[in-house]
Amino acid sequence: MTPVHCIVPARMGSSRFPGKPLFKLCGTEMIVRTLKRAALAECFDRIVCATDSEQIAEVVSGAGFEFVLTGEAATGSDRVAEAASALDLDLVVNLQGDEPLVEPSVLEDVACELAAHPDSWVTVACPLSPSDAEVATVVKVKVENGFAVDFTRHVEPSEAPRWFQHQGIYAYSRASRDEFSGLPQSGVELERSLEQMRILGRRPIRIVQSPFPSVSVDVPADAAAVEALIRRHM
Repeated sequence: MTPVHCIVPARMGSSRFPGKPLFKLCGTEMIVRTLKRAALAECFDRIVCATDSEQIAEVVSGAGFEFVLTGEAATGSDRVAEAASALDLDLVVNLQGDEPLVEPSVLEDVACELAAHPDSWVTVACPLSPSDAEVATVVKVKVENGFAVDFTRHVEPSEAPRWFQHQGIYAYSRASRDEFSGLPQSGVELERSLEQMRILGRRPIRIVQSPFPSVSVDVPADAAAVEALIRRHM
């Protein structure tokens, strides 16, 4: 298979959870847990944290992982594009740093899908709980014939069965990233605070279906639930 790499973007300035990458879940920093999950996938030639923080870089390096320092970035994909360009990487999976429980098999499926279809973006859809239909921190994706056709943060509960939960994983080639980072942020991207809206309609976004619910840490309240899951498997 064509070499596929993993870049995990991380910044300290999250508006909803400042300092999130270094928040400790059962004693281990969130960014380190996410990088370790990426390593379990065993499908990446290289795993790198892309960050604008010397503090994050120090923790990542201390845990035995590679990092690259970037400048300010409008989105995680813009940060990944900068890092991948500096490292001269082509096929890259962007695993967001707040996915400390991501299933390694899902990352493997994403890497395979990207290698098979390098002209497309690839992302992940998993089951959406009806109770999350109106929860803004849970991003929803509508899927038709294996492709994403829309993303939003709010759906009516009655519409929930027609949507999936979107998981914080993207994959793309150098050409796709260059196209993305060369475009201005779109109005709908800014309105919904969803970076993928910048490319939707310009380039296909293939969907990898995951049976596993996404368990990410978007706000501080999410951390307790994630810690409970970690302890359950310790």
